[in-house]
Amino acid sequence: MEELFDYIFYRVYKAYQKRDSTPEIYAAGVLSLMQFFFLLCILVFIGLFVEFPIPHKYYALPFIILILGINWFKYERNFNVKELELKWGKEDRSIRKRRGWLLVLCLISLILFPIVIGVLKHNLNLL
Repeated sequence: MEELFDYIFYRVYKAYQKRDSTPEIYAAGVLSLMQFFFLLCILVFIGLFVEFPIPHKYYALPFIILILGINWFKYERNFNVKELELKWGKEDRSIRKRRGWLLVLCLISLILFPIVIGVLKHNLNLL
């Protein structure tokens, strides 16, 4: 799992490296957002089978900041882009493009899943 997080961080880092002088914070932010939405998807999925109150939205912000802080600390403290470039820098263009689309699709899916379940369950009363 850590390798997946490293790959996501590396790809976002490389995307923002050309646009900004501090791409680390953007990469940590996108990675934290994906991790938060993944945890939210698990919570929503479990909520389909077990009835429990979902925490208020104001509890999400400190949790997101905590995840962002952990990721920023991990990648800023021991950040070695050369190590990640050795691992994925010479990735074939077609593989890199396919994995990039998978990351975008994964991010969109992670955001849409809780929304769709919420609409189906609370607005349309289908679940």
